[in-house]
Amino acid sequence: MIDYRTTALWRDVTEKQWNDWRWQFKNRIRDVDTLKKIIDLSPDEEKFLRECLNHFRMAITPYYACLINPEDRNCPIRQQCIPSPHEMEVSSFEMLDPLAEERDTKAPGIVHRYPDRVLFIITRKCAMYCRHCTRRRLAGDEDFSISNREVDMALEYITDHREIRDVLLSGGDPFVLSENSWNPLSGG
Repeated sequence: MIDYRTTALWRDVTEKQWNDWRWQFKNRIRDVDTLKKIIDLSPDEEKFLRECLNHFRMAITPYYACLINPEDRNCPIRQQCIPSPHEMEVSSFEMLDPLAEERDTKAPGIVHRYPDRVLFIITRKCAMYCRHCTRRRLAGDEDFSISNREVDMALEYITDHREIRDVLLSGGDPFVLSENSWNPLSGG
């Protein structure tokens, strides 16, 4: 584990900032040059990462980056958050939407597959983009949250389907949304 105070990137960061999730989110590592300040990359890794980031996003919070063992190229944390050359290999049996969520989307953000429950995808934002994400086709877009109009349409769909008893908020990570983003109970 890397002590953030020993890195050039974060040595001036206060403990209060370091422990603030908003600061962590704002200061995510999203490019190769910043990543190289934390871990060593071989020339081949650097070349690949630059190419990969033309297709897929990378975002790693400073805290999570400090958990990477910089000497271990097989570190599980590194493998979870740093793109691998294997990501560019697409097999004939792979599906763009492996969970078939688009097929079951009934309203903006609403995946209604099971009779009594829906998945409500309210954001595509994540503090970190996991390399194994089943929604990686969406993570390539800019950070996205559902609009107030789309929220209204989704809530109307839920209201119109009385059989729905469970609504699972998902994304991305709905916990990265501001408490002021929208409040379904207040109508927007």
